[in-house]
Amino acid sequence: MDILLAREKRNETIKKLMNEYSVIVSLKGNIPGENKNVVTAKRLMYVIDKEIKNVLPFNKREDFNSIAGDYKLYLMNHVDSVEIKKTLIQLEETHPLGRFVDIDVYTNKGQISRAYLGYEKRKCMICEKNAFVCMQENRHSLEEIKAAMQKGLKNFFESTLEKGIIYAFEKELSLHPKFGLVTPYSDGSHKDMNYETMVKSHTAIIPYLVKMYDIGYETNNLDEGFKKARKVGRDAEVVMFKASGGVNTYKGAIFLVGTFSFALGYFHQTLKEDVREIIKYVSRDILKELAENPDTFGIKAYQKYNVYTARHEVYYGLPSVLKAYHYLKKFPTDDEIALTMTLINIISNKNDTVGLKRAKSFDKYFEASNKIEKIKTYDKEKIEVITNECIENNISFGGSADVLIATILVYYLKKQNLL
Repeated sequence: MDILLAREKRNETIKKLMNEYSVIVSLKGNIPGENKNVVTAKRLMYVIDKEIKNVLPFNKREDFNSIAGDYKLYLMNHVDSVEIKKTLIQLEETHPLGRFVDIDVYTNKGQISRAYLGYEKRKCMICEKNAFVCMQENRHSLEEIKAAMQKGLKNFFESTLEKGIIYAFEKELSLHPKFGLVTPYSDGSHKDMNYETMVKSHTAIIPYLVKMYDIGYETNNLDEGFKKARKVGRDAEVVMFKASGGVNTYKGAIFLVGTFSFALGYFHQTLKEDVREIIKYVSRDILKELAENPDTFGIKAYQKYNVYTARHEVYYGLPSVLKAYHYLKKFPTDDEIALTMTLINIISNKNDTVGLKRAKSFDKYFEASNKIEKIKTYDKEKIEVITNECIENNISFGGSADVLIATILVYYLKKQNLL
């Protein structure tokens, strides 16, 4: 009875708003059972709301809490309601999560139905048959439906993240020329690795980065979950060295992307804390490691020169990645020019311990990074000249490349509405 009353109240709200708006779109989770406001519903609304924002010319959006299921209303004037409905049917039928939500269109003449526009009735989220018939005949248990929704959500998040990680590694690696870094056409300043080495390496570690996301998505304890994720990160390093023949190709990227993936997983589980705040929380004690066992150049550089390290980047919530993302999104697309200029922007921050290690002195490191920083517009000829100088001096900005990979991933996930 409470749910029926809540639905009636929702209808009254829509009728009232019709006095001011000609078309109203309603979004809510298609949640079975009496409890309509489970976290599954929140995750669905989070994703589909972003999709709707991309396709609807709405004037205003209002959020409502209801025992019948929280819902959002998109309020519009001077639009074609039929075309709006067609667009949203397309979203329901093509998006991986579309079948798990209800998107309805209302005008002052009433609700526009699929049947009115000649569309078939919606299919069941489990068996692909007529959803209404399945519901009437109770073909699927409540537990079966809930499990299908939860599985569909996790598969969507996980597969989209995996595609994004692959995309980020491949886009960074494909850039050429690139200041002593490995490209498809040059080994750069590296005598111990080439394009094939890099491909083998990132192919080997990607499943581990996705696993770190899964840990975040499933953990009930952030600190314990992060410990497990870091162990998976160390396992990723082992397979990286095996794939590369003992060469450190992506250790920094494993740390940055893996930590981000873990935090993203926890964010998608709870939809409460900001991803950066999650990263800062779980890494709040990570700088203590800089005083222990100086087994890497980054730690030694910090102890000797107080240089900003990958641990600092995580400790402060990936500020270099965030800055680079805001720089990259100024471009119309993430093409070669945009990504090269973003890499230049990252190098200009002068927080690359890999570059410092290969330069072997602050003077040489700053000389090279200062030349790169002076490139304010894309100039391939100038980039090639400085790249050749980097190769001659055995300099390569690997730390900056790791930040660029994480930046491309963030850019991709923003486009896919996962952030």
